[in-house]
Amino acid sequence: MKKVLTVLFVLVFTFVLVACGGKTTEKNYVNPTTLEVQLIPSRDAAVLNLQRQPLEDMLEAELGMPVNVTVATDYNALIEAMKSEQVHVGLLATASYVLAHAEGAAEVILKSLRYDVDDLGNLLTDQPLVDGYKSQLVVGLNSGITSIADLEGKTIAIASFTSTSGFVWPANLLADNDLDPMNDVTWTNAGGHDAAILAVYNGQADAAFTFKDARTLVENDYPDVYDKVIFVANTESIPNDTISVIPNLHPDLIAKVKAAFIAISQTEAGLEIIRAVYNHEGYAVATDDEYDIVRTYLARQEDWEFN
Repeated sequence: MKKVLTVLFVLVFTFVLVACGGKTTEKNYVNPTTLEVQLIPSRDAAVLNLQRQPLEDMLEAELGMPVNVTVATDYNALIEAMKSEQVHVGLLATASYVLAHAEGAAEVILKSLRYDVDDLGNLLTDQPLVDGYKSQLVVGLNSGITSIADLEGKTIAIASFTSTSGFVWPANLLADNDLDPMNDVTWTNAGGHDAAILAVYNGQADAAFTFKDARTLVENDYPDVYDKVIFVANTESIPNDTISVIPNLHPDLIAKVKAAFIAISQTEAGLEIIRAVYNHEGYAVATDDEYDIVRTYLARQEDWEFN
């Protein structure tokens, strides 16, 4: 009788452990029937919207499941959507990824690869792809700005205040050159890297900080942009932007998403799309610690206040 009672006790105890979430319980992964993918608006939303459907179709073909690709209204909206699990995969810029990770909203799985760019805006296609990039300072032809020091008292156009190349690295560069990023310059949020370039081109700003070289985004419509918007200086290298997922997305699906983006980048049609979206040339596996330098820069500017 004692043996029967012992067996019953073990069975009941095991059941209670499972029911109450003991160690035998599998993690509560998110495994959606439709994968929600969202793009950041780092360039004109109309341009991104043209690429949504082709990217969606390719992802569906690779993953074998429905995919919905949308464009976020801004960086913060995408972070919030991932935090609430309304979006499962986000193409997050570097600083936005770090902010999202800090809020438990994102985990990097891939980093983009690009061709490096020289100071004249030429792609170095004869050299290997790189997993980092630089922010550039460009100015109006007649601005009189030839150095970082000359930015004092000037108006600077940026993509957004959470943009890594548009603001985080530039603000730190100004501080390194004895300029107060809050008081010595006027920042204007243009709403995209292409818009920041055009703000300089149209005389609405003295200078702009963008990824290098964002002038390629507008050269088809403004073929003289390289004559009117002049390169002045680079920042230090920045880790490339990310493809990130919500942390509790099912591991099997994460593996499929990784493979899907890499496979798409290795086809001629897929490469055309990812170039059109973000000037990506491919993808490589990434880990969170590669973005620690961004955390250092963000921590440095915690006392700065911008609108």
